[in-house]
Amino acid sequence: MTANRKALSDLRQKIVWLREDRKRLEDSLFRPKKMIRASLAFLPNYCGKKDCRCKKGFPHGPYPYLSERRKEGKTRMTYVKKSDLYEIKAKAEEYARFQHGLARLTKINFKIRSLLEKIRDLNCREVDEYRGGRMTERKKASRSRRK
Repeated sequence: MTANRKALSDLRQKIVWLREDRKRLEDSLFRPKKMIRASLAFLPNYCGKKDCRCKKGFPHGPYPYLSERRKEGKTRMTYVKKSDLYEIKAKAEEYARFQHGLARLTKINFKIRSLLEKIRDLNCREVDEYRGGRMTERKKASRSRRK
């Protein structure tokens, strides 16, 4: 019985720690900075001129582009002007940070649920155990009546 109590205590403590982590994470996600739903990528460019160096394996650039995943599942690339690069980079990084935080929140919630299920399993009896207990009680009662 003490091993069961120790296991329950350990599970509860892990849940407390995870809830504290979740609280800190939720607080950091609660007031995000301005963001843009895209990632910033620097890509080479090929101009298409017949004798250009890019035809010989030395492309132009790299140039900044926003990579945006559309609802249809397609990706759209949008060129970023040099004057907007600093602002767009900050917004794209904030979006990536926020998305990473949401993924961590999902993992923490999954771990908490898993631990709660373990607590449930430690405290649950199976129906067969119940039946077995009743059967032995019936047998004991019938044996005592015979005497």
